[in-house]
Amino acid sequence: MAQKKAGEVEAFLNRPDFAFSVVLFYGPDTGLVAERSAKLAKAFGVDPIDPFSAVTLAADDIEKDIGRLYDEANTLSLLGGKRLVRVRGAGAGRALSDAIGELAAMRLAETLIVVEAGDLKKSAGLRTNVERGRHAMALPCYQDEGRALDLMIDEELSAAGLSMDKEAREALKARLGADRIASRGEVKKLCLYALGTASVTEEDVAAIVGDVSADALDEAIDAAAAGEVKRLPHLIDRLTTAGTATFQLHQALLRYFQQLQALRNSVEKHGEPVARAVERRRPHFRRKPALEAALTAWPLAAIDRRVQAIEADILASRKDSGLALTITHKTLMDTAVEAARLRARGRR
Repeated sequence: MAQKKAGEVEAFLNRPDFAFSVVLFYGPDTGLVAERSAKLAKAFGVDPIDPFSAVTLAADDIEKDIGRLYDEANTLSLLGGKRLVRVRGAGAGRALSDAIGELAAMRLAETLIVVEAGDLKKSAGLRTNVERGRHAMALPCYQDEGRALDLMIDEELSAAGLSMDKEAREALKARLGADRIASRGEVKKLCLYALGTASVTEEDVAAIVGDVSADALDEAIDAAAAGEVKRLPHLIDRLTTAGTATFQLHQALLRYFQQLQALRNSVEKHGEPVARAVERRRPHFRRKPALEAALTAWPLAAIDRRVQAIEADILASRKDSGLALTITHKTLMDTAVEAARLRARGRR
């Protein structure tokens, strides 16, 4: 079975074996999946934006026209040489899984197929077919922890000619999130800020590095619960483009409404004023207005229905990871629309 453990992936990418014609990257950290896919493509020696040698396909489009994948896999580069085929957004699609299984059994001369997928269970068809394929390799990509995160920080510090003491490093790691691309962007920004000095300090970290793992996510959840329908799509796109996993959005929304449920119960059943209930929760001052607006607008019965709807959407997204992004987007927008409707009713 051709697969690597999570801790072995970087070593494989440093010395890739292109005897494997199909390589699958999968995991909950979509930013890490994309970064490692790009690293392998670069090592293969094909310019990913060269239309004569490389093509990028969306998994959803392939499901509708699976012949396109076979055509691209067997097409020779117009100018000769190697050919790169990248497939993004793969999940539970049956047609793609079966096609990859067939291609994984072939030795595609001068062609590399790189598939990017979300978090796949061990029994997922796509993962199973790649792991069993004679000419395929499956590479798991999990959230940055421990040595992996330190290695990424060291790479950026070395490139900038900077050093960092232990206290500053720990402060930096505490602010980095679960997405590799967003985290690397924050470290690059920090290095640029400290350029011209010998070492990055804890004060530098506090001054320039945002909390990747929380700030943007909190902003999107607050917007959904408060009914900011026009603003929410931009916030969702910003998070998903940066690689935030859909399950993080779903879980954060569910936790928020479970907390709202407890607070609203105190308001409706025990007569506690909204302001006092919010104060007792002690939210960050930037989140306080949004929480007060949500607690005022949402009656307990509506909160109960929304919690049930969110739980159902989470289950649906886990059953079909290929549709996880679409389902999550719909969950947030449905929440915002309902919040806006409730607020409008309250103003009458």
